[in-house]
Amino acid sequence: MRGMSGSLGEELVFRQRAGKTVVSLPPVPREDNPTEDQLTIRSKFNEACRYAKTAIANPALKAEYKAKAELGTSAYNTAFADFFRAPVILNVDTTNYSGVIGNTILIEATDDFKVQSVQVTIFTAAGNLLETGSASANPGSSDYWTYTITASNPDGSGVVRVQVSDLPGNVTARELSL
Repeated sequence: MRGMSGSLGEELVFRQRAGKTVVSLPPVPREDNPTEDQLTIRSKFNEACRYAKTAIANPALKAEYKAKAELGTSAYNTAFADFFRAPVILNVDTTNYSGVIGNTILIEATDDFKVQSVQVTIFTAAGNLLETGSASANPGSSDYWTYTITASNPDGSGVVRVQVSDLPGNVTARELSL
């Protein structure tokens, strides 16, 4: 049976996983009416399938997902799982911010695969938009990003909003006072 894949009548299904042959019963189709929640989950599942197919169609991205895949997991499965996991903002360091042009805000953010972008928006204490822009990835680290201030904020107070995005488009946001 080594190396076999396919089905044996309607009794058994043979698959290859991590170099081993796995035998299971065939899937049983459901014939009931799905609930709204089930339809939502199925729709999200289909979106994940489309994302994973698109990701592995790009040879460079497929190689990155394959390199990140655990033993026995394909690049497709790794991309599929990435679709369901949003990035995490671990820390937003505003200790270097005093409202002067050239000050920096350090963001520590991670994702199960890769953080795609970090967007920083600063509002004055009155709630007016002061500036917005993209943070730059720090060389040698995929988890640290630096945003350099481009607009003066004389009193140095207000609110900073950080939005972190990953490749599938998941977004995580955090706001904090300056």
